[in-house]
Amino acid sequence: MVEVIIMMNVKRAGRWLQVLSLLLLLLGRPLAGQELLNCLVASVDHIPVTAFDLEVLKNFELLPGGGAGAMTVEERLERYIDVLLVLRLTREQLQVSPEEIGAELERLKARLGTEVLEEKCRLLGLKPEDLGSYLQDKILFEKVIGTRFNQRLYVSLKEIEDYYQQVYLPEQKAAGRTPPELVNVLDEIEARLQARRREERVREWTRELRQRAEVVVYGDCLSRIK
Repeated sequence: MVEVIIMMNVKRAGRWLQVLSLLLLLLGRPLAGQELLNCLVASVDHIPVTAFDLEVLKNFELLPGGGAGAMTVEERLERYIDVLLVLRLTREQLQVSPEEIGAELERLKARLGTEVLEEKCRLLGLKPEDLGSYLQDKILFEKVIGTRFNQRLYVSLKEIEDYYQQVYLPEQKAAGRTPPELVNVLDEIEARLQARRREERVREWTRELRQRAEVVVYGDCLSRIK
């Protein structure tokens, strides 16, 4: 546990140490696993992102917002680059306690099931506690976004009506359900539209951050893990 905490408090050097540690864990595994780990997909202000990172994020659904398992490798990489860009600016201002990481790990076990989680870890040459730095990144990112974009965003009644007609009704009918009247789902639709607008603002912010950062994507590695 002490090693995980130390790793979480180190920035660029810590990321490289994590990659090296995982490489040592996989020395006894087949060559394909080692090649995957050694494949550098990107660098974000000299913080390495490996194919192994993307595989961990996919298997344990550790990207903020979820859905990593259904994303293409390019989409996972882009989302993770956004996370690293945000954390690069804010890691000193916000902290994540070992208790928070432990609680997040327990939620992950509850969602996947302890046996499934342990099997996924075994296949990747990990122990559950090795997920600590990924969990920390997820928690920190969500804290930053929750702090920076916590204001209530205005949504007009016309936007709600349009969403109800164009998205909500077809969605309910496709699921074989009788759609409720608009008045009964106003709050739900407003929350969906606010979340969408918040995501748009986050994307705008991360695009600005990317313009000021040194981001390199290694297409050769990326093409080999599709």
